[in-house]
Amino acid sequence: MTPTLVPGGTPPAVPGDRLAVRPIGLDDFSSLRHLHASALKSQTVGVLSDKELAAFQRLVQSPAYSDLLLQEEVYCGWLDGELVGTASWHANADSGATARIGCIFVRHPRFGIGRRLMAEVEARAHQCGFGRFAVSTTANAVPFFEKLGYQIASRGVKTLAPGCILPVTFLKKGLAQPRAPSSSTLM
Repeated sequence: MTPTLVPGGTPPAVPGDRLAVRPIGLDDFSSLRHLHASALKSQTVGVLSDKELAAFQRLVQSPAYSDLLLQEEVYCGWLDGELVGTASWHANADSGATARIGCIFVRHPRFGIGRRLMAEVEARAHQCGFGRFAVSTTANAVPFFEKLGYQIASRGVKTLAPGCILPVTFLKKGLAQPRAPSSSTLM
């Protein structure tokens, strides 16, 4: 079931108990490919060129895309049996101290699905000892990440595969160090 947007109204949040988040399974790749291709196309109108979109579509349908996804921890959001979003992360190869947020795609923006998926991947990365995050995203998603505390580091291009180069904004975020328990909470 798709959440309904009342004309002129505020988008309703997806009830947390209805959105099931779980790691990707091999049987999910077909749905994931469709979601990634359709979400990027619908949400980057005026941001990416037809040539850039076509290159991404070719990558998504290629065997190389599965290989790219298998390098990350990918989590899927399911709403009433429909794949409505994905988010992923992996250790940054540059330093090993930063978790890189990989792909995040949402079928229905502004319903809280992206926030829930980002909370999941950030929590997973934090549990693995990462306190800094980095992401590269298309221009349309920059405000989303800024609302989550990410700051713009730079702008450039990202090569996803040979022939698939997209203009992106690079953002970063650091988490506050966890507080040590106070003596009053130990009693």
